[in-house]
Amino acid sequence: MKEFADRPVRVPQEPLALHLWRMTRWLLDLRLVPRLTERRGGWRAPLRALRDGLTSTGVAVLLASVLLLLLARRSNPGFDLGLATAGLLLLALSAAVGRLWRPRLDLVRLSHQVAVAGQPCRSRVRLTNTGRRPARELMLREWRGPGWRPAGASKSALIDRLDAGQTQLCEVAVMPSARGLLHLPGLAVHSFFPLFLTRSTVGVALPLELPVLPPPLPVSLPPLRELAAQCLKTGVHAARSAGALEYAHTRPYQVGDPSTRLDHRASARRGELMSRVFRGGSELHADGVAICCDTAVAGFAPWQRRPRDVAALDRRLALVLELVAHARAEALPLKALALGVDWQPIADEAALHRAVATCPPTRHAHLPASLPEAGLLYLLVTEDASDAITAQVAAWRAAGNLVLAFRLAGRGGRALPAAPGNHELPA
Repeated sequence: MKEFADRPVRVPQEPLALHLWRMTRWLLDLRLVPRLTERRGGWRAPLRALRDGLTSTGVAVLLASVLLLLLARRSNPGFDLGLATAGLLLLALSAAVGRLWRPRLDLVRLSHQVAVAGQPCRSRVRLTNTGRRPARELMLREWRGPGWRPAGASKSALIDRLDAGQTQLCEVAVMPSARGLLHLPGLAVHSFFPLFLTRSTVGVALPLELPVLPPPLPVSLPPLRELAAQCLKTGVHAARSAGALEYAHTRPYQVGDPSTRLDHRASARRGELMSRVFRGGSELHADGVAICCDTAVAGFAPWQRRPRDVAALDRRLALVLELVAHARAEALPLKALALGVDWQPIADEAALHRAVATCPPTRHAHLPASLPEAGLLYLLVTEDASDAITAQVAAWRAAGNLVLAFRLAGRGGRALPAAPGNHELPA
């Protein structure tokens, strides 16, 4: 089913009839019912009260009572009208007592975990009874909204009794459906007192914007310092990288040796001129890492506002997160991130999560024209090693930068050329 965000784009080079045909198909598949977002009040309040006012047991009692009322006739003495009346009176009594005993509560969000698409995300909430009477049979949940579904009741979801002035920490869980920014509008507390037939609801608007990351990628990565050392040993990058020359030994002076390499202490001890010999460094000397990710998605037509499937981009972003975790474990902090053509500094973990969650797909591969700063280890993530990508990587390496390229294989696309620093990873 299509949404308004899927409205076709008018391509100037194409005939108008083709655009009108796409618009017609989009209108026929358009979703006319808006996605439900729960709010307090409004015209949906009676519908919400009817849906939240009865439990599953209360609905069964209501249906059974109405059925008995419809089937109860004087000519059919097998159905008792009094039993149906008793069921309806029981529901009315439960609703009236629950309304009078409606709790007064104060809710505060304390913390939440990082949300991952398809996995439960649990957050902690502080629940305080601000009324004069104890609150009984309480259950906490998030306000309904698009982009997620309930992850099941946790152990602390049902609270038997909360005395006046008492505070208790609760847990609420949601399961996001896809990567992006998830907007949680607020929290609701249901009270099932007294008979678990009806429930009274207390809602509090506590908006929360939760970045949702892609599912983790099951891939095994070797140590980044080891991969960088293999590249440095080849001599391709070492001679021009800052701090990449290492002292090897001292030998007698030879004609043509630069004066800056004279070892004065060894010359004084030996009584003759001695020169220091350096070789390309085989160890990484970097202040951190900078990661660049190719955000192009195959099959992204010019008339489409968004691709049908963003799983390919989610896999690459998951690999970016794996590389960040491996680099941090090797004392290589993330200094810059490029999800497109621009480098952006990453101040903390929250900025990284927001950048990954909000990364949009593109139709074509675009890499930054230049690198942010010297003295970093540069990592590239892609799935299709196109000519533009391989040419840009070659230009970076020709300028003396240490670049490690990672490609997720097994999903189509062109492979990286066999060269030091290029690595194929199974998808």
